Amino acid sequence: MNRIKVLIVEDVKEMSGLLSEHISKLYFFEVIGIASTIADAQVMLHHFKPNLMLLDNFLPDGTGLDLLRNLRKKNEQVDVLFVTAANNIETALCAMRYGAFDYMIKPFAMEQINDSLERYYNFHKHIALRNDDNVNQSFINKLYNTHICTDSLGQHPKGIDDITLQRVISVFDDGQVYTSDAICNKAGISKTTARRYLEYAVVRGFLSANVVLGKVGRPQRCYQKVVR
Repeated sequence: MNRIKVLIVEDVKEMSGLLSEHISKLYFFEVIGIASTIADAQVMLHHFKPNLMLLDNFLPDGTGLDLLRNLRKKNEQVDVLFVTAANNIETALCAMRYGAFDYMIKPFAMEQINDSLERYYNFHKHIALRNDDNVNQSFINKLYNTHICTDSLGQHPKGIDDITLQRVISVFDDGQVYTSDAICNKAGISKTTARRYLEYAVVRGFLSANVVLGKVGRPQRCYQKVVR
């Protein structure tokens, strides 16, 4: 299967650069362009024909919804992941109605991007490996299920078990701030495991994360329990 061509439409350079760098490390994805305006995005869509577009809603010359609406009117075949600060229900519902594959609200953890891209890869793979135009119910079920995050089913994704997750979360008391290295020692787990569970806990809303300067000026990602 060919690599999935990705267009990033984002006017904040730091964000578009972060997304591009991260996605470029994923073998099955290829970033073919970055657009900071709707006008630039339309040109790149025409010339590069991406499979997938990561789309912000607030852009200098309009909204991502405007762009998506026009693409659907023209029957343009590109899938969309909304990555935006727009957290109102109307925007989210409109994105869904125009066929957005996923909708992520800033700020987000990269684990959330990874989960969405993994589901999109499976979605794309099912289509790419199809040998004919006819489908059965089993194929349709697989296709639609790739849109569903496992969390919505009351389950954790692969690599996350509830016992370890609860062990990590239980380390935190209200107001305490820890790095992944500290959690590694307190919970008795490896550094890699600590980071995975901490980022997952952030995505689920159990913890919050902030980047602070360490003792030698090196930025560190610190975690804190979300008080409900």
